[in-house]
Amino acid sequence: MPADFSEVIAELDALASSVSRRGGEILFRCGEPVSGIFLVRCGSVKMALDEPNPAYPPTVIGPGGIAGLPAALTGTYSLTAEVIEDAELGFIPAAMVVRLLECSPRFCILVSRTMSGEIARIRHLVRDHTRVN
Repeated sequence: MPADFSEVIAELDALASSVSRRGGEILFRCGEPVSGIFLVRCGSVKMALDEPNPAYPPTVIGPGGIAGLPAALTGTYSLTAEVIEDAELGFIPAAMVVRLLECSPRFCILVSRTMSGEIARIRHLVRDHTRVN
């Protein structure tokens, strides 16, 4: 997460419920209805499609990262989130995320930048995968 969003992340973290998970535990699975987002306080979480796909390799998020953000808007998780290193997380219910979007311009910008970064990543992966095949 870019440093200029540290204040927004800190504000989100103050609203979040604390959750501890061990390595190997699943936070959510692709296709499940959204419950909320997870802020990674410490540890790491792997975000991946259910089936390995060279066109979209897994990513790992660490402290300061947010898991499940697009799902808070779409209603369904599009990736599976697995804790790979024991983690301390903050959980914010999806309804609260939507309320924050309605009243916090800084949170809207964070979400927009996060999601546009993911779109750019996907486009690069698709372009690179298409060149190889």
